[in-house]
Amino acid sequence: MKNLLLLITLIFITASAISAQAPKTEVNRPQSEPEMQALARKACGTTSIDYDAETKKDRHPTPEAPPDKALIYVMRTTIIGFKIHSKLAVDGTWMGTNRGKTYFFFTLDPGQHAFCSESENQDAVTFTVEAGKTYYLQQQVKAGMWKARTKLALLDEEKGKKELADLNLSVFTVKK
Repeated sequence: MKNLLLLITLIFITASAISAQAPKTEVNRPQSEPEMQALARKACGTTSIDYDAETKKDRHPTPEAPPDKALIYVMRTTIIGFKIHSKLAVDGTWMGTNRGKTYFFFTLDPGQHAFCSESENQDAVTFTVEAGKTYYLQQQVKAGMWKARTKLALLDEEKGKKELADLNLSVFTVKK
């Protein structure tokens, strides 16, 4: 019995040490409407973009992060407003779009970046990415007045991988 308690204690201490070492990514979200508007201008940029998008059910690439870059998976995990686009920009550059139950991915240089999701509204957050790490950014969707409303959330690795497994690849091109 004493050995069992010692073993349980060691497991708990080891698990605590491991979780303390695992860095948590801090997401910064503006607290006021003027701050959100300023961040959205920085993250979304000043240009508008429209995409044509297809859902590819026959492909499901899930690459690993390269050692010198961060890998970002952008996921829209619900079917709400299936055909409505949820676009994503980073530091003023549009990266792609999702529709219901789709994902896309890209790499970024390490450092702090401003992310913007746009549908009926815009939502923006900042966080720092590290080389060789993978991030799962969810475009949450709620019904809006005319389109789907969007909000960004950074998922932990376990939840991100689980959600990603149930999605289809979004393939898009810029409309001319």
